[in-house]
Amino acid sequence: MRYLPSVAPRMFGGRSGATLASLTVLALALAGCGNSPTEPGIVLEIVVAGGDGQFGMGEQPLEEPLEALVRRAGTGEPQKDVSVAWTVESGQASLGTPAVGSTDANGRVRASVRLGAGSDTVRVRATVSDQPSAAVTFEAYPVQRPGLSGLSVSAARAGDTVTVFGEGFSTASPQNVVLFSGIRGRVIAATSAELRVEVPPCLPSRDVLVTVQLGSLVSQPILLSVQDAGAFTQLGIGNFVDVDEREEVQCLRLAGGGPRYLVMPVAGGTIGAARYDFLLRGLSEGSTPPPTVVSGPPSPDSGPSFAERWEVSLREAEDRLVRTEPGGRTRSGAQRTVSAVPSVGDKRSFKVLNSANGFDDVTAVARVVSDQAVIYVDERAPASGYTDLDLQEFAASFDDVIYPTDTEAFGVPSDLDGNDRVVILFTPTVNGLTPRNSTSFVGGFFYGLDLLDREGSNHAEIFYAIVPDPEGIYSDPRQKDRILQVVPAILAHEFQHMIHFNERVLKLGAPRTEALWLSEGLAQMAEELVGLAYARRRDFVQAQRFRDGNEDRARRYLAHTDSASLIVGTGQGTLEERGAGWLFTLYLWDVWQESGILGQLTRTTRTGTDNVAWVTGEPWPLIFSDWGAALFLDGVATGPFPFEYPTVDLRTRLGAAPGPYPLSPELIEDGNFTRDGSLWSSSFKHYIVIPPTAGGTVLRLGDGDGGNAPAEAGLRLRVVRIY
Repeated sequence: MRYLPSVAPRMFGGRSGATLASLTVLALALAGCGNSPTEPGIVLEIVVAGGDGQFGMGEQPLEEPLEALVRRAGTGEPQKDVSVAWTVESGQASLGTPAVGSTDANGRVRASVRLGAGSDTVRVRATVSDQPSAAVTFEAYPVQRPGLSGLSVSAARAGDTVTVFGEGFSTASPQNVVLFSGIRGRVIAATSAELRVEVPPCLPSRDVLVTVQLGSLVSQPILLSVQDAGAFTQLGIGNFVDVDEREEVQCLRLAGGGPRYLVMPVAGGTIGAARYDFLLRGLSEGSTPPPTVVSGPPSPDSGPSFAERWEVSLREAEDRLVRTEPGGRTRSGAQRTVSAVPSVGDKRSFKVLNSANGFDDVTAVARVVSDQAVIYVDERAPASGYTDLDLQEFAASFDDVIYPTDTEAFGVPSDLDGNDRVVILFTPTVNGLTPRNSTSFVGGFFYGLDLLDREGSNHAEIFYAIVPDPEGIYSDPRQKDRILQVVPAILAHEFQHMIHFNERVLKLGAPRTEALWLSEGLAQMAEELVGLAYARRRDFVQAQRFRDGNEDRARRYLAHTDSASLIVGTGQGTLEERGAGWLFTLYLWDVWQESGILGQLTRTTRTGTDNVAWVTGEPWPLIFSDWGAALFLDGVATGPFPFEYPTVDLRTRLGAAPGPYPLSPELIEDGNFTRDGSLWSSSFKHYIVIPPTAGGTVLRLGDGDGGNAPAEAGLRLRVVRIY
């Protein structure tokens, strides 16, 4: 329990309608860009995602399947279509599924297990078939359902020690979960027939039902009268407490009579694509019956669009290039050449990634040459496309705002072609990446191949963007007016990816690219910073063009924080998950902006949550919980709070049209309540709890059965007094 006083690529796309502007994307595996574990250089790891440590009855199947997750070592990206072999290593059990299975699109693979008649611990091993060193072992414990025959007393005071009599208890004290109407008591000593248990010291005066639980196996209840209510947990306005029952049994009692509390079940685990059930219990004074479980409705998400899925394939292809680059960690990319600065009217040939995962040979004409950019337009572009004035405005935006903003925050690009400029190629090959009748489109991309000495590389700092195509020659019609609105944000976003590749891969020799969720979050922050630069110039129309996409995705995420993982739980990336990535990176920048945190996150070989923890100096579960509290408390607090966006007013930014601030926690005013649900790794849910005046409310968070959550869930309860 922790108290704090009250102190202060990379690819861009769009959707039709209101979500078109500035849609950054993740993506779909195209032919040739799959996740083949036999490719040279790919190192996989397999981890427990669920089902470990279960108790089950002999000669019965385990209640939950064993679930493993196969991911790429280092980046943590889930891998699909990987063969995994299951074997029973010890104990009496049999597999209820084929001995070999394949991972799904989220990298998960499951096996059902039926326990035998023996009582020894069962161990089941999951091994990646092509990489035997990648293996993980699950344990299961054959037991009988615990039974209760009596208690040493019929009435006790909060904090007393009582003896529970019965059978089928575990002799390992921590394995026995003893609940007093859902509130856990500390087991002091255990035999198979007796448990000495501390009555939770925070319990109110009331009758409670005592049960003993081994995993999901629960005994029948026995009534106990609790007298002399326990002490309250003292929290001033702005104070908070974290409870992690896997570390020690804690008792949390909130006072009523006016205070309000933000109550957050948090799954702080870092295993992407893993999901964990939770049960939140509130208990107050009196002899009311146990509360019924209230489940919230399923939280919908938008699902990944075509453009998002396409991006995943491109990023995976780029990562494979980095991992197999000759020279390993000392790679320096393609050899630098010195070339003359092109002149307007010059022609140049390019290779551009196409929808068949090959390359189009493109001839393009230099239309604008500025201080920082050379803008080429494909000769095949429709004649009704960009005018010279349009392109000059793109160049002016890039030179005056985008280039200085991105380089100041993140680092510098390479200059392999020696022209001291970035090439921006507008080509209908980008239009053709999107199938007709799609609900989203690919608007542009950067591909690290161009900075490596590989087939298909242009050996230049280049990114590619869409052209107006009102007649729909290359894909669905794209009107010029709408394209003009989204291109500036594409330039800011893709330029950050270009800088990131240089700083991380070419300069530092990182063995792989950054985790997708953080890489995209940083690129989305480039859009935000450029928007801020325009706002400071009082050009609010242009500023909003850089902000629209981030704000739309953020609103989607805030409406369903429990159904989206910050670290991309689905392996494909939804709009909600992209919104989470921007909001989190915005939080890091706002809290640590004086330290140049965006540059630190960019210029490193560390990856994902490890990168964030290293740069901030805080453990991942802590900083993640702080951010979750700030999402609601920013702009709403009446006193000093440690959780906020110091300079960004989220409620003003995201709570204007088209509606109110989308994060609206359920209000719970009944002191006796039960709420359940499930959380992806690195996600949370918000409640506002108002305890009754008499006796307050005792809180406890456990897994979906009320027992202990698995260690990999990182399940904890964050409670903040807000009034």
